[in-house]
Amino acid sequence: MDDILMVRESLSIALESAGFSVAVASNGREALERLAEEPFDVLVTDMWMPEVDGLKLLKEIRGRFPGMRVFGVTGGGPRLTIEAMTSLAEIWGAEKVFLKPFDEDELVAAIRGTRA
Repeated sequence: MDDILMVRESLSIALESAGFSVAVASNGREALERLAEEPFDVLVTDMWMPEVDGLKLLKEIRGRFPGMRVFGVTGGGPRLTIEAMTSLAEIWGAEKVFLKPFDEDELVAAIRGTRA
């Protein structure tokens, strides 16, 4: 999930090419609506988005879907430093936060639990 269309499309292609079934959302509110309709094993989310940002989404997911694996991606944002955002995301349960631009193979490997 990312609010930037190009990032969503690129990530979707990379994950589908790696054999994953993919559903996309453009913001946190849309992601929560999709999650209410259909369970997912893994969520990849941008940490800075309009409406519901990645940290709010992460807290909501931990309450509603405690077993879901979550990975964050970020290029920074207006309220927190990248380091602070990454630390908070990991404290609240993100397995890892990737800094944009990131290597899609590394993200795929992290989701699979292997090294790129």
